[in-house]
Amino acid sequence: MAAVSLSTRLQHLLVLVPIVFVALTLAAAQPRGFGGAPPGYARYVVDAVDTAAEEVYDYIVVGAGTAGCPLAATLAGTGGGRVLLLERGGAPSEFPTLATAGGFVRTLAMADPAPESDAPAQTFTSEDGVPNVRARVLGGGTSINAGFYSRAHPDWFRRHGEGPEGTNWDMRFVNTSYEWVERELIFQPAVRGWQAAVRVGLLEANVTPWNGFTLDHVSGIKVGATTFDASGRRRSAADLLVFARPGRLRVAIRATVTRIITNPIDPASRRGRYPGPAVAAIGVVYQDRLLQQHHALLRPGGEVILSAGALGSPQLLLLSGIGPASDLTSLGIPVAADVPDVGKHMFDNPRNGISIIPSVPIDHSLIQVVGIPSANGTDSYLEAASYIVPLAPLLRRAGPFSSPYSPLYVTVVTIMEKVPGPLSEGSLWLISTNPLESPAVRFNYLSRPEDLARCVMGMRRVAKVLESRTMDAFRAAGGSSSQGRRGPARREFRIVGAALPADWSTNDTAVGDFCQQTVATLWHYHGGCVAGRVVDRDFRVFGVRALRVVDGSTFSETPGTNPQATIMMMGRYMGLKMIEGRHSRRQARSSTDSSPNS
Repeated sequence: MAAVSLSTRLQHLLVLVPIVFVALTLAAAQPRGFGGAPPGYARYVVDAVDTAAEEVYDYIVVGAGTAGCPLAATLAGTGGGRVLLLERGGAPSEFPTLATAGGFVRTLAMADPAPESDAPAQTFTSEDGVPNVRARVLGGGTSINAGFYSRAHPDWFRRHGEGPEGTNWDMRFVNTSYEWVERELIFQPAVRGWQAAVRVGLLEANVTPWNGFTLDHVSGIKVGATTFDASGRRRSAADLLVFARPGRLRVAIRATVTRIITNPIDPASRRGRYPGPAVAAIGVVYQDRLLQQHHALLRPGGEVILSAGALGSPQLLLLSGIGPASDLTSLGIPVAADVPDVGKHMFDNPRNGISIIPSVPIDHSLIQVVGIPSANGTDSYLEAASYIVPLAPLLRRAGPFSSPYSPLYVTVVTIMEKVPGPLSEGSLWLISTNPLESPAVRFNYLSRPEDLARCVMGMRRVAKVLESRTMDAFRAAGGSSSQGRRGPARREFRIVGAALPADWSTNDTAVGDFCQQTVATLWHYHGGCVAGRVVDRDFRVFGVRALRVVDGSTFSETPGTNPQATIMMMGRYMGLKMIEGRHSRRQARSSTDSSPNS
């Protein structure tokens, strides 16, 4: 695949575009808040500084993100109890760029690694050297992501149900939970411009059949749903909080949980063949933005549920003394429960792709069209996006009437492949006992040969799409022929960054090197509290009573092209199952109490 190389200077500027733009214009130009009516869930939200030093709840949910919001809304609904939902970040209304699809790139540029920052996203770099982002705002990843919505492939539920501790998914509850989320949050996107071209290019590259718009994970090409409405306004998991019953839910923002409070269980109650956990969760300690400490405690029969994500949930377990005993002891953390696999089995799906500056105007589009070469998840998924980004002030318009801050805009389009699974895995560990600091994590991208082979095959499919006739319209004039033939110069792509090797169709080693040198994240990292190793089939933490983990940290593989649909479903699903279990226990106690022999 031939290409016109951009100057090193311009490539560097394109990498820095979002950062430069935000630093010079965004903070000063954007007002705080969206204006208009507040969201329906606003009545439940309070700053942590305004919460009591000590309160009691039936359920305490840590992390108001993709899973935590639907979980808390369900537990605070009909048949539930009094719920406290704790979020370390602020509210989406404080950050105007979160509101629209056009703000996606700027939101990532606003990301700040500083623990004390109030930015809605926090950057971190894995030990692999790959930059990454974690959400720090009400709604979690659904408040900052690209909005693509697609259900898991059916085999994912089967694989996560295998083994003695595999999750026993009730597919009736799974489907009704998906539908509950979808009624409130999703829309069918209008496919045009770059997305429409990629759809045709995939067909020309023999990714078939064309399935049209569908929420299901199906082989071929599909258009998935989006969480942006027709006007481009974002809906997030936070919008699901409106389903809580008034008086039952409190959402505390800027509330950083520092540890889970555990108490030893009376040995007399643990006698028998299966003695069960030695400790029980009885609450959490959290601090507000003024560093004041608060205690949230459980009522009898209550539970603490961690929904803080693949970094936050294992980190909080470790900070609370729940994890590998030897690691905890070396950090001076008292061991509450020896659970060796906390922080182990960390995964992140590698992303590789080609970005170009098209020769024709293209509108902004986030992921809508996806290619799924095989429905069983053995081949890389193909996705695309287009961004209109400003170059300012490093590239200024010349002339006496131009402002020094007038931006030059450039469109960048991307087609990428995402390795499913993946099989390559790493680990997470504490580098500090400060809960505000991100833990260290290594994902070991493409360390398994199977993942590398999938990347090679995926990038070849990307190249075939770009070589299709449909893509000729996006080539720039004036390039030289890659074959060195005389005659009219062939139109070529203006590629931003690395290009595939010229012999991409035959040289596995060269394409493999490209994969390893250009690997990036699609922000779909998961694991660290994997089901069957850290939690049981009901997501209860081994060795600790009244403590569960309900989020993507329990996954050992990605549930399809994008995980957010399944993680939101999971929050609703587990809320329903927990309420069902609570009612069953109450009925059992009632039957025992009314028995003639009681």
